[in-house]
Amino acid sequence: MRAPEWFRDRAVRKVAKHGIPVALGKIATAASGLVTLAIVARYLGPGPFGVIALFRTVVTFVDLFANFNTWQAVIKYGTEAIADGRRTDVQRVIRLAFVIDAVTASVGAVVVVGLAFIVPDLFGWTAHESLLCAVYAMTLVTKVSGTSDGIFRICDAYRAQGIVGSLMAVVMTAIVAVAVAVGASFTGCVLALIAGEVLNNVVMTVTSFWVARKSGFGGWHQSSLRHLGAAFPGIRHFLLATNAQLTVRTMQSELDMIAVGSMLGKASAGLFRLIKQLGTIPGRIFNPFESVLFTELARCSAARDYAGFRKLLRRTIGISGVGAFVIWLAAASLAEPLIHVVAGDEFIAAVPAFRIYLFAMILQVIGMPILRAMIALGRPGTLFMFDSASLVVLAAAAIVGGHLWGLSGIASAVLLHKSVQLAWSSIFIWRFLGRAEAGVQA
Repeated sequence: MRAPEWFRDRAVRKVAKHGIPVALGKIATAASGLVTLAIVARYLGPGPFGVIALFRTVVTFVDLFANFNTWQAVIKYGTEAIADGRRTDVQRVIRLAFVIDAVTASVGAVVVVGLAFIVPDLFGWTAHESLLCAVYAMTLVTKVSGTSDGIFRICDAYRAQGIVGSLMAVVMTAIVAVAVAVGASFTGCVLALIAGEVLNNVVMTVTSFWVARKSGFGGWHQSSLRHLGAAFPGIRHFLLATNAQLTVRTMQSELDMIAVGSMLGKASAGLFRLIKQLGTIPGRIFNPFESVLFTELARCSAARDYAGFRKLLRRTIGISGVGAFVIWLAAASLAEPLIHVVAGDEFIAAVPAFRIYLFAMILQVIGMPILRAMIALGRPGTLFMFDSASLVVLAAAAIVGGHLWGLSGIASAVLLHKSVQLAWSSIFIWRFLGRAEAGVQA
């Protein structure tokens, strides 16, 4: 079948239908995020901006250990319950996700406060900077994004999610812009960022609960969690396995920042945060489609339609891969003027590393549908083992690359890591689907 005919495929069209509003929202959010980054980076310079980047890295690292990524359980088990007409069980899954998110967010905030006074020597922070990192823990207390994301997806409320996300990104930019306009100090800029994140978390959570009520799941907060394991066999293992897998995956995404901050200093951390922020451009465009794809793959898996599963996966990879590569060509060619416009001449030294890092992100875009497919097939444990092994590769390559070639060396380590991930995950998923299709036919 020719590539143009892929877009006439019903499943592909459904992914596109729901993915486009989310993608537009993510693009608007990314654009607003770049404006925020530009304002803060130009106002503070690489050194102070690097300190803020490390604050967010510490918070993200703690969150990845505490956060159970409950949206995956809401999607997998929620879609199964909806297909079986068990609406009460959908509400029970939502409540379970909320309880887990609320508890882990509180625990994570306490851990961030503790770490804020333990890690300063690693990054060269002052006592005041350590205190501000502790205050940043407020962003975790208000975060129940797993539950919210799961609700938006099972209710097909992608447009509401995109619109609210875009609006809150603009509000955050406005808060930071006002802080800079009035001549806020470094502390004022940090507090403005915290206020923006907290407001975003609260509004997204409230919106998702409104969506749940409009979709007939408004009674989730009164649902009982008793005997949930009987209604959803394997849900405990699934939650633990997906949490472990995504913990490792998020460690991979932040390990490079830790390496830069500890090996190359605050200014380099500021440069690398700019690289990472710009490197999210391909993902901002294509990840929303992959999020919708996960829901559709989960439905195919529940129906044991492995042929349809394979076809949808292959076509999504092809479309997103070509599009992402075109973006890389454009961004790599315009890297220097892009960084100059966004952050100014003080950040031009980031250009070589940016080109390398962006190509690594292209490989991640190509491989993300495959990783979503493994979760949809109920294989988070396998994904965890492979990701753990590739994390070792990333850590070793980042240490060596950082010592030898600085920022470009660490960006090259990320590129090597993404290449390894794409290779092994591709081999595994196609073999697994082949065996699954043969089992169905037998």
